[in-house]
Amino acid sequence: MTKKRTWWLSKKWGFAASVALLPYAVIKTLWANGVVILASEEGIAELHASMKSADPVSAFLYAKGIDITAVLALIASTLAVALVQDWGHRIPRWMLLIPAGLGGTFFISICLATFYKLTVGTIRLTDMPEFDPWVLLPVYGGFFIWGITISMSALSYRIRTGRYTRSDL
Repeated sequence: MTKKRTWWLSKKWGFAASVALLPYAVIKTLWANGVVILASEEGIAELHASMKSADPVSAFLYAKGIDITAVLALIASTLAVALVQDWGHRIPRWMLLIPAGLGGTFFISICLATFYKLTVGTIRLTDMPEFDPWVLLPVYGGFFIWGITISMSALSYRIRTGRYTRSDL
């Protein structure tokens, strides 16, 4: 196979996916600990107030400075690494491919729908004064990058670990 045909089989997709959500996880952890970044003090206060009435697990973790969605982002990063590391081969393929494929598709869809709503004015940044518009970059930018890279990682993993021969590609 030539290098031109193998770029999409690269394990680099998994490594890229593993770091795509880290800025999101950092911001959400900072917010859970009361740090005002890309948000107003009122926005952080509203977020903390809303988490008090969240489900018991999320409320408990948030009270300890841990946002459940940051934990989920770290799990998603671990999934990406499992698709490219040798230890990931010990996990049944379907346990990696199903969440990677569905998650990638979901994240890409959500980002495209949000972008569309922003462009047609259904969502206006002025409706959310408690958050800086730049927060969209680490949030939706990270979601979109993760969606693309985890999808490519899953495809690469499927081909690399399948019962294909080089002539099948």
